[in-house]
Amino acid sequence: MAGRYLVVVLLLGAAGGLVLRIVRGRLEPEVMQGALLGGTLAVAGAIAGLLLSAWGFDKGQKQFFGALLFGILGRLVVYGATLIYVALGTSIDLIATAVAMLGFHVVFMIVEINFALRRLRTGGGRQGA
Repeated sequence: MAGRYLVVVLLLGAAGGLVLRIVRGRLEPEVMQGALLGGTLAVAGAIAGLLLSAWGFDKGQKQFFGALLFGILGRLVVYGATLIYVALGTSIDLIATAVAMLGFHVVFMIVEINFALRRLRTGGGRQGA
């Protein structure tokens, strides 16, 4: 069931990349790099979050919430470390990186919440575990 949502994440990421490709002549190279980096990390984070959630649904409550917490904290660490690295060690535009990361993350959270709600509605997880 998670496969459908993974495809949605990949298609949304590809659509964002296509938009960047269309407007690339109007953006400075540093801004383009930041937007691509932020979008790519958000796609990777969404895929990891969906896979962790899908794995945790068939386990007990502790394992599910552990996977959920690991997914949230993992993304927080990766996103934060990336922003620190971009700010201190590269010429990549920090604002473009942060905006792309946040924008894609919000969209992907909608996909992940929809996945979780649909999985709960169809009885995908263990009840009362």
